[in-house]
Amino acid sequence: MKKLIISSVVAAAALSANAAPLVTIGDQLDLFFRGAVTGKWNSNITYSALKDKKVDDYSAVFRLGAEADYGRNSKFKANVKFFEDMTRYVEQKKFNSNLSSVFANASYSEQNLTVSANFSYEQLFQNKSDTIDANNVGELVRFNNYNANLRIAYDFTDKIDAEIGGTWQYTEYLGHWSESYSDVDVYAIPVSVYYKITEKISAGLTYQYRYSEFTGGLPSYSDDYGTNRNDHFGGVTVRGELLPKLTATAYAGVTYRDPGGSYYVRNDDDTTFAFSATLGYALTEKVGLFAKGSRDFGNAATRQSSINTSGEFGINYKPFEQILTTASFIYWNTQYQMNMGTDREDDTYLARVGVSYLPNKFITVSANYRYFCNSSNVAFATYNQHLIDITFAVKY
Repeated sequence: MKKLIISSVVAAAALSANAAPLVTIGDQLDLFFRGAVTGKWNSNITYSALKDKKVDDYSAVFRLGAEADYGRNSKFKANVKFFEDMTRYVEQKKFNSNLSSVFANASYSEQNLTVSANFSYEQLFQNKSDTIDANNVGELVRFNNYNANLRIAYDFTDKIDAEIGGTWQYTEYLGHWSESYSDVDVYAIPVSVYYKITEKISAGLTYQYRYSEFTGGLPSYSDDYGTNRNDHFGGVTVRGELLPKLTATAYAGVTYRDPGGSYYVRNDDDTTFAFSATLGYALTEKVGLFAKGSRDFGNAATRQSSINTSGEFGINYKPFEQILTTASFIYWNTQYQMNMGTDREDDTYLARVGVSYLPNKFITVSANYRYFCNSSNVAFATYNQHLIDITFAVKY
């Protein structure tokens, strides 16, 4: 959940996007200072299902960062953000950490061509629903997340355009938990062809090949779950303004998974309905609604294949020019495909309410409450958590 808290800090700071730059170099480059202080209370820091291992505590996150924004008057635009988050707990000193994050994106546009790319690197010290061994001994897992994406879009005619891309995701476990959990590299190549049905709506066909490769973890993982997976997706994509004030990007189709690996792997080929949808609706000038949903195969930290289904609904309300309120509800269903014993299935719920206050273009003050519940058919994976955080963020 720490990642969710930090994400809220990023979102709050992003509301001050119109702040004047600290330094301007030439006509194209602006440099900003970013800082934030977050105070929070966490009722179950490690996601433990065991009462004697469940700990709560107060903590503070001190964020120092910088941002560079290039391309105010250029076809090429780029943005880079760097953050250093220093977390200090009142009682649970063993959870103190210094964590770095880098987020970068760039784009280049011509009349018929658009090229965009992004990269992120995050140091994390937190647990997840699939790190049960760590959760229930009262420890946190240290790992790094890498993400990179490239997208090339070209308009062949007024009616037909196409996109091709490439993505890379890498999760790297550190410390002694790297002996229990497997690193995973995931590469994907999506290709889409669109036809413009109306001026604001396009539809087309999408194919994606995805390859996952595991390293590390317990030696038995290779025999039980293999070393790689191959996924093939085919489906239909729709995007644009479907109705006045209703925007959507959605695809739906079928994903086929080949488990790969060695001769001893007991996994079977599998197929599932897959989709992803993002909807936004401007109900009034002050009220905005949003909804998201997805379903696809996933990979657990101990290499099990999973089928992940999720849905989110939320509302943003701006009662005054300087105040923004948000409420949302998220549901996940995760079906872990185990090779031995009972398959594990989790239903996860997250409810959030928050408010942000922007007294000027430099400062954002925000507060959030979240309730997180993971309900599983195995007792050692059932837990809940309450989170409260208050953030003061500056961009200058």
